[in-house]
Amino acid sequence: MEFEQLILNYRKEINNELIDVYNAGPVSLVDPINYVLSGKGKRFRPLLTLFTAESFGGTIEQAMPSAIAIEILHNFTLVHDDIMDEDHTRHGKATVHHKWDVGTAILTGDAMLSLALKMIQQSRAHHEVLMNCFIHGLLAVCEGQALDKEFETRKNVSIEEYIDMIDLKTGHLVGLAAEMGAISIGMEKQKVNAVRDYGRLIGRAFQIQDDLLEIYSDSKNMGKSLESDLILGKKTFLMILAKKIAPAELENVLNTARGDFTKGLVDIRRLLDKYGIRTKALDNINSIIKKQMHC
Repeated sequence: MEFEQLILNYRKEINNELIDVYNAGPVSLVDPINYVLSGKGKRFRPLLTLFTAESFGGTIEQAMPSAIAIEILHNFTLVHDDIMDEDHTRHGKATVHHKWDVGTAILTGDAMLSLALKMIQQSRAHHEVLMNCFIHGLLAVCEGQALDKEFETRKNVSIEEYIDMIDLKTGHLVGLAAEMGAISIGMEKQKVNAVRDYGRLIGRAFQIQDDLLEIYSDSKNMGKSLESDLILGKKTFLMILAKKIAPAELENVLNTARGDFTKGLVDIRRLLDKYGIRTKALDNINSIIKKQMHC
């Protein structure tokens, strides 16, 4: 079977599992949870869990509970992130707090975290190791989000600090997906750590690529709001470099974007191209990909 078809088949299985995660309970929880889990996500993280398990001779049945737990955890973080960033669109539709209210969104995220933990309990083996790994990963993701919020009010953030933040917020979760796939089939610690590190590097490259797309793509293609990151002063790979190279010009174009986002975005793209910052980001992504080969 071709790899592309295998991805489609596994994604369908993941979606079918997600539909059945939570159907009995208060309507005020059942509806928003299923609204989130039925979103048009790529299911990249649970797919990584399944493929990691299979690559070491395991089965998707062994790894599926961990894969679903990872996807629920990922969506839990998105629900709460959207509240903090005041975003109105996620996966091409209204965010939970925008469709319902903030209280419902907070409770939805909390319940989803409980469901993710419940999924780990359904694993056929290695429950304790998987649970410890999951809890460690959950804290790392929260710490990354906390740093991201702190950086919004910081005048200066270095590229090194930014990398540390995305390694927690984004890289750790991708690494966790691969790590749990290996643990679920009982792989030895050395190989578990290797695929974990590989996953974290994927997450790092993924986040810098996402930073690029938030400037050079649009809300329709990305399936989420793009204005908030600029308005809130998010420190991304591109913005940190621009602040270092051309601070006055960057502040001018950001002020334009806060008043007229469409015009400001054109000016931001022009500034990034002028100083070769887009190229620097692409070069960094390629460097990370090469590093992955040595994990």
